[in-house]
Amino acid sequence: MPHAKYPTPLHLEGSTLEGGGQLLRVALGLSALIKKPINITNIRGKRHGGGGLKAQHLTCVQWLGQACNARLSGIGLKSKEITFSPSQNPTSLNIDSTGGEIRITQNTPGSINLVFQAILPFLLFSGASSPIRVRISGGTNVSNSPSHEYISEVLLPMLTHIGIPSSSVQLHSRGWSQGRTCVGSMTFTIKPLTGKLPAFSLVERGSITRVKAIIVAPRETERDFRDELELMFDKRASMIFGANTQDWDTDIMFEPSHHEKRYSLLLIATSSTGIKLGRDWLYDQAIRPGKSEHIPRTMVKQVSDELLGEIAHGGCVDEYARDQVVVFQALAEGKSRVDAGLKDGVNNRLSLHTRTAMWVAEKMLGVKFDEEGGCEGIAFDPRVSKSEEEGITHLAGDIQNLNISTT
Repeated sequence: MPHAKYPTPLHLEGSTLEGGGQLLRVALGLSALIKKPINITNIRGKRHGGGGLKAQHLTCVQWLGQACNARLSGIGLKSKEITFSPSQNPTSLNIDSTGGEIRITQNTPGSINLVFQAILPFLLFSGASSPIRVRISGGTNVSNSPSHEYISEVLLPMLTHIGIPSSSVQLHSRGWSQGRTCVGSMTFTIKPLTGKLPAFSLVERGSITRVKAIIVAPRETERDFRDELELMFDKRASMIFGANTQDWDTDIMFEPSHHEKRYSLLLIATSSTGIKLGRDWLYDQAIRPGKSEHIPRTMVKQVSDELLGEIAHGGCVDEYARDQVVVFQALAEGKSRVDAGLKDGVNNRLSLHTRTAMWVAEKMLGVKFDEEGGCEGIAFDPRVSKSEEEGITHLAGDIQNLNISTT
């Protein structure tokens, strides 16, 4: 077998725009998929504590590196510069197509859902012919990252809404960064694309018809949360549902967190066109013994304020889903449009995370995002790995051996 060749890496400055883990995750996922080597310097350069790779970022680098047989350098906790060079040999697509299970193991509550976001484009466009199961251990409810509930109730349904095959997630146990830290696990079942992703359009939201609340908190706070939410719905119905005062619904779900310092609240608004907007909060403020009675009121007020902001802007994605669809716009066939709504009278409000994802996609794929949120994608075809490259055999070893452990 000839030696793998590695082109000159594309340099990305890690402190650009948001300057955190978003840039790293998007760049790694695209690099593994399109086999373009990258060199990232000043990783997470705008983060407190010196930046560099945390455990969850190291997990992404190691797993994607193994999956695409990449040559790696600079890999280690707190590393501020890495080079990631996927093999150019088409037989290196290490994704099993026989229904095995990938296991990605973290020994700390690093965010499972951020790891999932990093590897999802690679798996969806892998060309595998059968669903892929990925079991990831780590944190399911972690500060500064999407919760298990947000992924299952908002992100995955929104990805299905834009034409990506329906994926599912099973929660085995929760992993928390609050209270006594602990490690949990989740299994994602992903159906890879069988061809190019058609261009999609998220421009018509319709009216809000339903709001669902999911609470994970100490058992003794259930009644307080329900009372606060019902009061909020009564007072803010017109702001949430607009003129639709008859045909709307609310639902409140509660799960005990089994710890006095673990509180999580997610609110999901669903529109008449199937759009889902979500806001959540893992309570991360100090909790003094006997001084927690204000928490349900505080959380309901903050999360409902944020959801009302999402509803008021008129767009078809919330702030956190917007940056997740960027990669799929860039890979789709044709021009995809996403209306992110108005902010201060300006079209298409874009968070730093979204602008960062767009910057990486433009650098790596050569696409351009216009002021209205549109992008002409590169029409990436997952079938290329099966039939259009000389010598390809779509296989790759025992998927159960793709285990990564970080400390």
